Amino acid sequence: MDLEFIRPVIKYLPEVKIPRKHVSFKEKLMWTFSVLVLFFVMGVIYPTGVSRADIPEAFQIYQIIFASNMGSLISVGIGPIVTSSIILQLLVGSKMIDLDLNRPDNQALFQGAQKILTVLIAFFEAGGVVIGFHLGGGFLGEMWNMMHPLVLFIIFQIALGSILLMFLDEVVSKWGVGSGIGLFIAGGVSQQIMTASLSFLKTDAGGFAGRIPYTIVSFLNGEASFFGLFSSAYLFPMLAVVIVFLVVVLGESMRLEIPLSYGGIRGVGGRYPLKFFYVSNIPVILAAALLANIRMWAQIVGVDISNPPTNPDMLQEIVYQVGHNVTLGNLYGVLSPDNLGMFLEPNILLHLLVYTIAFTGLCIVFGKFWVETTGLSAENVADQIQGGGMQIPGFRRDKRVIERVLNRYIPQITIISSVAVGLLALVADLMGAFGSGTGILLTVGILHNLYEQIQREQMSEMHPAFRRFMGRE
Repeated sequence: MDLEFIRPVIKYLPEVKIPRKHVSFKEKLMWTFSVLVLFFVMGVIYPTGVSRADIPEAFQIYQIIFASNMGSLISVGIGPIVTSSIILQLLVGSKMIDLDLNRPDNQALFQGAQKILTVLIAFFEAGGVVIGFHLGGGFLGEMWNMMHPLVLFIIFQIALGSILLMFLDEVVSKWGVGSGIGLFIAGGVSQQIMTASLSFLKTDAGGFAGRIPYTIVSFLNGEASFFGLFSSAYLFPMLAVVIVFLVVVLGESMRLEIPLSYGGIRGVGGRYPLKFFYVSNIPVILAAALLANIRMWAQIVGVDISNPPTNPDMLQEIVYQVGHNVTLGNLYGVLSPDNLGMFLEPNILLHLLVYTIAFTGLCIVFGKFWVETTGLSAENVADQIQGGGMQIPGFRRDKRVIERVLNRYIPQITIISSVAVGLLALVADLMGAFGSGTGILLTVGILHNLYEQIQREQMSEMHPAFRRFMGRE
């Protein structure tokens, strides 16, 4: 498939200009911080006729992955941006779209196609959210229908919010530090964790919403003993966040490095790093999204997998048993100290076993699929190394030799990393960590990459000569 037919349209698309001179590190931080503030502001602005929506449990994962806040201008968040990017990357990786992303003109074509697809998906997803959650129904009442002018205007506002995020992402990529998409995800998850930990707002029960002020007040009032403070009702979810955070940081720092050398220059070489989290967080995102969809699919036959159906027929019973056991359900927080007694129940153990096998199995499938379709396979990496004029020391310069060496590591590390990120997300959810296991994995990975980029930016500020050497002028 050839995308040349959209090239005349691309020149009319608005874009954020690339800076013509070196942008200082302080200025990049200013742009990044400003975009993050705008993201949070958009998350508390609700379209005309819409009030804050209560989100069913099945949709919480989407708010984490897509940095959205249902009912606000960012109800679909970065969903259209991520979806369009994944679709195009898979199509290019599978050669269904003929594009060489090493060529600047093809890169521009790819980015233009992604913008167009993002706009189309933004309106499609905005329509799905408005119709699915009946947004505006509280204002319109019985007058609500899909073609009502106010409903169409709500769809437009939500789609426009996602399109604005697309341009804010472009601002961060060109004028700031890191990626806008990563910034929004990390900001959304961090906001959830900080709110759940530190909020002084009152709940309906009369206590504080944040665990830290709630724990302090409970302890001072004598409602909890010292050792009782580390239960799931108090500080344990926060400790779970810290534990998972430290484990993920350790995993991010682990890597296997394959030595390389330039064939024509003796003594000059480098290393190709294979990170322990080789597949990144993609398998967890796709597996979690697929399992979350099962809840929606079950509702088609009238089954809520959170509650056993009364007088079910055979189909409903099968759907309930399958849907209940392959999703998290009541396992959330089962590893907290006051819930360990649940392991004495056979149905809990069976549920945990089936869910663990299903989740990690899907992570492996999606991990292998992602590696094969996005240029991370041994063959594609060998092409990159060969194209860079490098070879593995002690072997002749031949792509087949490089591929054979890489095949000793990449297939195995793909499976190992897929299982590792899957189990980390699973254990975090079983411990009841704030922000969910998927959210913590995403946030730590994003912050780790952001930290590395900030280090590079600070190094480039050291001296103009060093900046020219880094290619920053």
